[in-house]
Amino acid sequence: MSLTSVCCKILEQLIRDEMMTYLLGNGLLSDKQYGFISGRSTSLQLLHMLDWWTDYLEYGGQIDVLCSDFEKAFDKVPHTRLLSKLLSYGISNLVINWIRDFITGRRYRVRVNLSYSPWSWVTTH
Repeated sequence: MSLTSVCCKILEQLIRDEMMTYLLGNGLLSDKQYGFISGRSTSLQLLHMLDWWTDYLEYGGQIDVLCSDFEKAFDKVPHTRLLSKLLSYGISNLVINWIRDFITGRRYRVRVNLSYSPWSWVTTH
């Protein structure tokens, strides 16, 4: 959970909504993208895959599945790669610079009950 001001959360939501409208409107996201798209949950993706697998098995096919846990995957995305990808999608430099400023130089700490860890810098590789 990230603790930011209400104004910051509102601005973040506005920019996210505009970017999603742009990306979806210009066909820049894969049809296989489910997370973070309204009406396309990861649960719906699992149901879609289960339906596809069932059909495939009914016709004698074989399925091998590798499952990975991508929880917190966004925390691992290299910031330079993210910003480069947004630029290649045609997102304006103004928005990219705002995002860069927002994700650069951030710190975090963990709270368990009433105890806090030391502050650490958010880093990506």
